[in-house]
Amino acid sequence: MHPRPALSRVEVLLVLFIAVLVVGMVVAATGRLRDEANRVTCRDNLRQIGISLHNHYDQLGKLPPLTDQGEGAPTGRGLPSVFANLIPYVEATAVVFRLERSVDYYHAPSSVVFTFPHKGNPYTQVGGMANGVMQLFLDPADGTADRLRDVPMTLPDGTTGYYATGSYAANGLVPWAIGVIPQSFPRGTKHTILFGERPQVCRTAAGDEVYNLWGVGFYSPHMPAFAALTPASPPGLWSTGQVTPAEPLPDEGAADRDALVQVRVGRRDAAPVLPDFPTPVQIIRRGRSCDPRLPGSPHHEGMQVVMADASVQVFGPETSSWVFWAACTLGGPLDGP
Repeated sequence: MHPRPALSRVEVLLVLFIAVLVVGMVVAATGRLRDEANRVTCRDNLRQIGISLHNHYDQLGKLPPLTDQGEGAPTGRGLPSVFANLIPYVEATAVVFRLERSVDYYHAPSSVVFTFPHKGNPYTQVGGMANGVMQLFLDPADGTADRLRDVPMTLPDGTTGYYATGSYAANGLVPWAIGVIPQSFPRGTKHTILFGERPQVCRTAAGDEVYNLWGVGFYSPHMPAFAALTPASPPGLWSTGQVTPAEPLPDEGAADRDALVQVRVGRRDAAPVLPDFPTPVQIIRRGRSCDPRLPGSPHHEGMQVVMADASVQVFGPETSSWVFWAACTLGGPLDGP
């Protein structure tokens, strides 16, 4: 019998190299599939949020308010956020801001259990409405938190409320509460952003944490909005710390229009300044630090937004300041996302 020749060292290394290469390709393909699935889920969430806004408008004839402060506020106590006002118009949910507008119910901690009837059966809810984890308001790609709730916040009246995080935010430049469709969107509903992305927890380079709490209904850095500035009246409202463009925007045809865009920070009466960021489209992946003044997305393709016609668009990470802000404001046609 002839002895069977063994594999040479070169052949062994070649086999190992091929195995590592195949494993790497499988892992990369799996990652791409997961990213795509997360992106699709995020897109569907935004589209459903946009549809719920249209359902709200069809029933009430106006847009929901952004906050529960100032003239026309539902309760005036900083309770329902714009997202809370939309929940009754989301299909198949038992979580509703009760008609009695109970302060205790709205932002109670998870140690408190509520039971109320829903479709003829008892429904048990752990914690208040604003302290509930809402899958519709969570982007599966947003790894800044994991079903985070019981986040304590000081309320305008000095008491403490408890909230859950979300991955989406309302465009603060929309005429919330007073706007009508389509008259309030002179450039067309397909050119104006209603909701975009914002991380559940924005961790700054200095180590600070700013939360995106979907149920916060008062002006705050933690309110579920972007480009929202605090009005001067009624006095005493807290600053949002967010950034919004100074209007009117530079002329669309100006060669240096991006360099001419100025912004206000925190309050509507703040003096305009030049931005210290290249674009308001912020991509936050793999532990990157975050600017809480701006919206942010975990998707490397860009930030997904739902427009006023309930369609979803993507603004890439290289989007210029002028183009993004033009899609947020009510004037100025777009030259493409």
